[in-house]
Amino acid sequence: MSISIKSLLAFMMITAFFCSSASAKSPVEIANEQGAYIGEQYAPHGTMVIAARNGQILYADHPDIKWPPASMSKLMTIYLVYQAMEQGKFTKNTKVKVNDKFYAISQLPMLSNNHMRLGASYTVDELLQTALTDSSNVATYMLASLVDKNDTAFIDKMNQQAKALHMTHTHYYNPVGAPNNLLGPYKAKGYPEDDDNFSSAKDYAILSQHLISEFPDILSYTKKVEVTIKKGTQDEETFHTYNHSLEGAKLGYKGVDGLKTGSSDTAGFNTAITGHKNNMRIILTMMGVMNWYDPPAEFNRNIMANAIMDEIYQRYSYQKVLAKGKHQLGDQEVYIANDLYDIVDKKQKGTLKYENGKVQYEYKRQFVDRDDQPATVTYEDYKRYAMKKFVSDYFGWIVGLTTLSILLGLALLIYSLMPKKKKTS
Repeated sequence: MSISIKSLLAFMMITAFFCSSASAKSPVEIANEQGAYIGEQYAPHGTMVIAARNGQILYADHPDIKWPPASMSKLMTIYLVYQAMEQGKFTKNTKVKVNDKFYAISQLPMLSNNHMRLGASYTVDELLQTALTDSSNVATYMLASLVDKNDTAFIDKMNQQAKALHMTHTHYYNPVGAPNNLLGPYKAKGYPEDDDNFSSAKDYAILSQHLISEFPDILSYTKKVEVTIKKGTQDEETFHTYNHSLEGAKLGYKGVDGLKTGSSDTAGFNTAITGHKNNMRIILTMMGVMNWYDPPAEFNRNIMANAIMDEIYQRYSYQKVLAKGKHQLGDQEVYIANDLYDIVDKKQKGTLKYENGKVQYEYKRQFVDRDDQPATVTYEDYKRYAMKKFVSDYFGWIVGLTTLSILLGLALLIYSLMPKKKKTS
């Protein structure tokens, strides 16, 4: 019964948090307050911002609404590719040949965003850059083939990984994010439905957090505004980023170095953005801005994202909230082992909570995943710490003096046991 009550209370707290977030300023309102002129028709279907470090939710507006991620689906494919490389299945230097299947996929109407020559070879490094910057569908299929040659088995892995990451509103039908009906004969046999992949802003915040924390190498690809593949060969191609918030891009925002956009006629314009500023990395996910056939929508997506990031960086900061050393806790003196750093909210006053040998900075907040927790550092009674430190600092002397005392004691004992010479007169 107690478990059920705790679960109910947790659910009520999360629901209340999201309801209050949803009733807060919308992305359109935030952008317009900063001088933009964006109509309500451009309001995203779902938006979320989290701190990459600990998964703390910094902003949420309808984050659980299911929506097609479009080419942001490629982030899950690339997550599995990085996992496979970590397991030693292949390396960035591994080459993949453009076979008949890959060549045909690159030629499909409404699906080809770059053309590959039949028989050409690409390294994993080149395919990662092409998939992330150009959002190449064929490059993504080529990468997926290294993880599992069977398309159905690979998509099974995508859905299994989504479940493992607690992405509860996500389901994949293909590795690239195009509407499944556009794949024609290349739809996976186990996923024949003419459906879109679907997910949510919250789920993609979770996926992005895992990608960045587990495989930060991805940022070496996503930070580039322009890239050239196979320079000086007949297969040379130059690609420009679709992430207009990338530092150096058209609507560049200081510190932004990733991550991936996604757009289609069914999804409109989506984005997953990450940036590091003021010693704090954040992740912003935005789903469903207007539709694919509205030219301003592509840029309004980034105008709203930039405005939200401005608000986040003005409100939140990552700071030291407790210095290591001796502190008074009521009638007890305690020793804090390390400096405690955490995210500080200017709109809320936090307190330090000491419990079971750990201290954390506490205020009303929520985290994107149930496994995320506030930062903690350990503490102990100061007298106990001082004694341990004394022993540690003078261990050599203590051992030496103890050994010397034992030896002297033994010498005296031996001396006392030795037979005494009788005095002669």
